[in-house]
Amino acid sequence: MEAIGSDAPGWPGIPARWTSSAKSGVGTSRGPASRVWFTIGHGILNEVYYPDVDTACTRDLGRRRTPLELR
Repeated sequence: MEAIGSDAPGWPGIPARWTSSAKSGVGTSRGPASRVWFTIGHGILNEVYYPDVDTACTRDLGRRRTPLELR
């Protein structure tokens, strides 16, 4: 199968980097079976860890709000 088109917009993206170490929170689910942990810093969800506490899966997860949600 051949690739269609050219490189993705914004290619190659931002360089890999570590998130800030200035965390304001860390958490997990209340349930005893939870295997997900997270950290919070600078008002955003910084890192999500799964399936164990030393395996980071995401970095700087954010959510944008639309004008309809702000009403």
